[in-house]
Amino acid sequence: MRSIGSSATSSPSAPGTGSRTSLWGTVIGLAVLVVIFVVALLQAANANSWLGWALAGIALGWLLLATWVVLMVRKAARFGRRQVEEAQEQLRTGSGRAPAAAQSGATRSMRDEKLSHSFQIVLVQSKVIKQELAGLPAEGVDREALDRALDTIDITAGNGMSMLRQEPLSGTVVD
Repeated sequence: MRSIGSSATSSPSAPGTGSRTSLWGTVIGLAVLVVIFVVALLQAANANSWLGWALAGIALGWLLLATWVVLMVRKAARFGRRQVEEAQEQLRTGSGRAPAAAQSGATRSMRDEKLSHSFQIVLVQSKVIKQELAGLPAEGVDREALDRALDTIDITAGNGMSMLRQEPLSGTVVD
């Protein structure tokens, strides 16, 4: 006994199921148009009437139109499939995952670009803080603690930048 909602047919999300069904529908539809054209052609040849030849011409026109439509729809489907694959590739690249196809080292992920920009900001701000501290009076400022903090910022940002220049980051985050 089957549960409610199950069916003997394959699910619509099964790959290839919809394309096989549409392919057979297309083949059957074109076959019917070919049969109609052949019958109209044979009738026109047997009766040798102007109306018979006109109907055969109309049937041929419908057959040609249907063939053209099928070809254009298939071309549009291929184009759409390529567009979807490109969009998926951009999403994979933009989310920091490695691209599906091997690409040159010149292509950097969006994550790496953002990290690089963040490290550059840290380095610039560190420089600004050093310049501002140089203008302050020495009283009340723990200059050694500030210098150690700024050195740590510089080293961390520099290490991060050098890692980004080599290869994309990978590994496990340890808390």
